Amino acid sequence: MAEPPVEAQSDPLATPAARRDALRSRLESAEATAMLITGFPNIRYLSGFSGSSGALIVTAQGPDSLVTDFRYAGQVREEVDPSIESEIHNENAMSAARKWLTRENHAKVVFESRYMSVAEWMDWKSSDGPQLEAVTGWVVALRMRKSEPELIALRRAAAVADGALAEVMGMIRPGVTELELAARLDMAVIEQGGEGSAFETIVQFGEHSARPHARPTHRKLARGEVVLFDFGAIVDGYASDMSRTVACGRPDPEIESVYRIVLEAQRTALDGLCAGMSGRDADALGRDVIEAAGYGPQFGHSLGHGIGLEVHEPPGMSRLSEWRLEADTVVTVEPGIYIEGLGGVRIEDVVRVGCSAIEILTSAPKDEFIVL
Repeated sequence: MAEPPVEAQSDPLATPAARRDALRSRLESAEATAMLITGFPNIRYLSGFSGSSGALIVTAQGPDSLVTDFRYAGQVREEVDPSIESEIHNENAMSAARKWLTRENHAKVVFESRYMSVAEWMDWKSSDGPQLEAVTGWVVALRMRKSEPELIALRRAAAVADGALAEVMGMIRPGVTELELAARLDMAVIEQGGEGSAFETIVQFGEHSARPHARPTHRKLARGEVVLFDFGAIVDGYASDMSRTVACGRPDPEIESVYRIVLEAQRTALDGLCAGMSGRDADALGRDVIEAAGYGPQFGHSLGHGIGLEVHEPPGMSRLSEWRLEADTVVTVEPGIYIEGLGGVRIEDVVRVGCSAIEILTSAPKDEFIVL
C-alpha cells in the first residue's frame, strides 16, 4: 500500500549541501576537522559530481573542496554544488587532496575505510600530511533514508525496467538464446529512457535458472522451460532491480508449485515490512514461508538489500543482518527457490518502506505464473 510522498522542501536531506551539513556533526563528535570522501557513490551523494576520478573533502567549518583532473572540468561546472570549492589538478586525486588538507592546516582527518586501498593508505603514511583515522558507514547511514528527489529517480528507474521487460516478453520463443534476450533487454532499458543497465543483465533458461547469478550464454530456449530475468535500469544515477520468472510452454509441475510458494513468501514479506524492523526479522518473513514448504535449503541468499546509488547497499536483509529499516529506506524483496537440474524461481521488487505502509516501485505482472 502506497503512502503519499514526502514533500521535498520539508526533507532535511534533499540537497547535497544539506547532506554535508548532516555529516559535520559526526566530525565534531570525532574531534576531526575534515573527512576525505573517495567512494564515488558518496561523492555524488554529497556533491552532485558523477565523475570517476576525484576526491571530496568535507570540513567541520567549511569550505568543502572537490579535487579532480582536467577531463572533468566541464562536468564539475555542470554538476557540482556551487558552494563547494573545486580544484582541477594534473596529479592523482589522493595526492591533490593531501596537499589541500595540508595547506588548510587540517591535523586530523577521517576517511572511508571501505574505499581506500592498502596501496593508497601506505602511500599516504609515507608522505607528509595530516593524520588519517578510518571510519565506517558515516555516509551510507545518511544514504539509507531516501529524500524525495531520490525517490523520484528510483520510481523512474523502476518504471523504465517495467517498460523494458514488457518490450522483451514478445521475444520469448523456442530457439532464442539467453544472450539475445539479455542484449535486447539492455537496449530496451535505453529505449525506455534509462541511462543504461544497473548491472550485468541476467537471463537464464531451464536448469540454468537454478544458479541464482549465472551469466547468460548462447543456450537456446526449449519449450517447457522457465525464463528467469534479473535486471535493472539507471536513472539520474539511481538503480532499479527486478526479477521475474515466466515459462515458454507448460513447465514441470514442481516449478509451478515452487512459483506459488515464492509468490506467497514475497507477499508475506511485503505485508510485514515496516520501519524499525531489523534486517534479520525482515528476512525471516519470507524465509519462514519457504522453509515451512520444505525448500529452506534451496533458498540460499538473503531476502533483499538496500538500493539507490549502488545496486547493493545497506540495509541488508539476511539471517545475520542487524541493520534497521528506517522510514523511506528503499530495498529489494526477492525470495527464490533453486532446484539443481530442474530450474529456479525468483520474484523481486523494489520497495519503499514507510512509517505505516510500503510503496512497491516496480509493477511488472507477477500475481500469476505467466506461461507463454
